[in-house]
Amino acid sequence: MNKDALAALIRRHRLLDVVIEHHRDQFLSDWNCNNPFFNKILGSKLLDLVPRRLASGGDYVYFDEEHSILEGIRDFHLKREKIDFSRCNVMAGPGSSSFLAAFSLWLRQSGYTDIYYLPPLYHTIHFLLDIVDMRVIPVSQKHAFEMDCVLSLPSHSTVLLLCDPIWYAGKPLPQKQVDIIAEWQRATRSIVFVDGSFQYMKWGGLRSEGTAVFDPELTFRLVCPAKTLAVPFFRFAYLLHPAAAHAELLFLYESIVGGASAADLAFAYRALEVLGSDADCQIMPNFFCEVFYRLIKRGLIRTKIIPECGYFVFAAPAGGPSSEMVMDQSYFELEGYPDYHRINLMSARRIYLYDEYSDTNQK
Repeated sequence: MNKDALAALIRRHRLLDVVIEHHRDQFLSDWNCNNPFFNKILGSKLLDLVPRRLASGGDYVYFDEEHSILEGIRDFHLKREKIDFSRCNVMAGPGSSSFLAAFSLWLRQSGYTDIYYLPPLYHTIHFLLDIVDMRVIPVSQKHAFEMDCVLSLPSHSTVLLLCDPIWYAGKPLPQKQVDIIAEWQRATRSIVFVDGSFQYMKWGGLRSEGTAVFDPELTFRLVCPAKTLAVPFFRFAYLLHPAAAHAELLFLYESIVGGASAADLAFAYRALEVLGSDADCQIMPNFFCEVFYRLIKRGLIRTKIIPECGYFVFAAPAGGPSSEMVMDQSYFELEGYPDYHRINLMSARRIYLYDEYSDTNQK
């Protein structure tokens, strides 16, 4: 993305913040989530999970010192993907954006100036990479879910950034592209960074994540259980990464973030329990799938991009709010979908279907 296009994208996001300040109740593209299953998934006494040693103290707390959380992450991936990550492959912290910042600094400090990406990238990492003066080069003019997406990967060892799933459309990276990138990574010994913040939200009970096949010692994979469970007011994410980068990356990260909160630690313990439960971890994906198909059946939205995961879809609303109150293709480096908007299925539930999905009915 060139400088002018990036400046326009960032300006568009800032203007959107101003527009929705007083009209959020009609913002279909919202990033907030009013989760009707909060108590059912997390329990009403979440703070009881705060470790006893912290409950009456006033010290700083760090995710890196919560060994049971880090072991829980390792155990989750060992059971789910049969990958035995070492302790030096795992960092946890409060939220995805801070990991994007730390990774951007790590790239700069490691001497990289030119890196590559498969569109789209989340606007925050575009912004952060620009701040550290990184040149970011696309390997395709199309998005991964588009039929005519062709990858033009460099022949040398470098860094490739991608999002899986493509969050705004609820589409995972196609297996064909995963295989191409994995083979390229093996051949060039390149680093791959996967913004997988919305991973582990597959509809229909599918549990596998394609990018888990990438080489763990050449791959950074960002996962955000707070987004997976659609409760972003708690902050918990983690970064799987090469062991060789651990010490420097941890120093950069904790220099940016500092300590965590006891509430975030409590949420992390419970979130890992939920993700490890076949029944609990499917409550939200099943709900999002049902809301989507109700919207389609009622003719409230239409789309040729059928979502498979997450709580965002990219579709054309029938009627709906003004164009100032939605995120259209211009927010996502996309062309060819002039009447499509990102739709948060939680917002759609609130705006269109609140009578059928009241909090009372879902407890």
